Amino acid sequence: MEETSTVLAQELPNLPREIIFEILLRLPVKSLSKFRSVSKSWLSLLSSPLFNKTHVNFSLNNPKMSDYRLAVVASVSKLGRICNIYNIGFGKDSFFNVVKHGNPAKYLSLSAKILGSCNGLICLTSDKFTLMLFNPCTGNFNVFPDSMLKDNSGGCYVRYGFGYDVSNEDYKVVKIFSFPKTEGRYENMVKVYSLKAKSWSIIEGFNSGNINGKLGVFVNGALHWEACYSYCSSDSWAIVTLDLAEMKYGKIALPSYEDEGIYWTLGVSRGYLVACCNYEPKRADIWVMKEYGVEKSWTKLVTISLPLDRRDYVSPLFVTENGDEVLLQLGAELTRYNSRNASFKRLDDFMSGDFRQVQVITYLETLASPHI
Repeated sequence: MEETSTVLAQELPNLPREIIFEILLRLPVKSLSKFRSVSKSWLSLLSSPLFNKTHVNFSLNNPKMSDYRLAVVASVSKLGRICNIYNIGFGKDSFFNVVKHGNPAKYLSLSAKILGSCNGLICLTSDKFTLMLFNPCTGNFNVFPDSMLKDNSGGCYVRYGFGYDVSNEDYKVVKIFSFPKTEGRYENMVKVYSLKAKSWSIIEGFNSGNINGKLGVFVNGALHWEACYSYCSSDSWAIVTLDLAEMKYGKIALPSYEDEGIYWTLGVSRGYLVACCNYEPKRADIWVMKEYGVEKSWTKLVTISLPLDRRDYVSPLFVTENGDEVLLQLGAELTRYNSRNASFKRLDDFMSGDFRQVQVITYLETLASPHI
């Protein structure tokens, strides 16, 4: 890489700056990090907000399989809570390439939890009642205060979401306080943290069923939570949405499902909204919304027959375009499912040990800054 950097440093200065900009835009993030030391002009270019913003947009619009990663926070029974982040690349020759990544562990509490990911940034709980935005690729992070209600004597459930408001170029953290009312109904109070304003604000709340999704899934400028309005009737599940630019709530219907014991989980893969219908305890259907907001575009990619000895819900993490391979979380395990031969393969190479309370989220490698 040093030899390549030297060659580029000798050849590129003779090119127009806009051509250099376009060439660097297409290089891997790790290469860009090393190229910052090539020259002062390159350091200035690669550190500029314009290049970082353009690189994020380019990466999102031209995703490569090798740029996808997973962040994992887990606890080990004999070692206690560990807060490590692992990168798992999706390569051509090997579907999973495992690389352990360091993180600012001193800023993470023993109860650290992942709250969401967007544009290559991961939002986590930190220490001393704070939250953190972290770019695992660059190592940059930003710690800011969390928020609670002044009067929470009645008790409530808390749900989070993290995403990007493209209209205002602002990252936002959403915190929902759900208060149970009548059977199956909840009154939700909502707070939003603006990274640009560096402050929390209260927005209009909403009523819903039980929001089962603890983390909002960010797709197409909106956050999505799965909600159940009645466990005793058909068509009782729906997706609650919040548009981060307009701050408007909405609802998306889930695909049709059989009237029996089910549990829905949501995910995002390659920029598409993914929904998994768990039919307890025998199987799970994985659906992808091919055209966002068009309910008729829900397409079932694969049906997974679950092992008889498993009672855990399937959470989809990554699905290939044709559904041949699925990376999923099954309880505290990360598993690769091959639909061609209906086989499961546990990722023992990096999930060694007795892991519990595992949280996993996908992200795309970018130069996104946790600061605005």
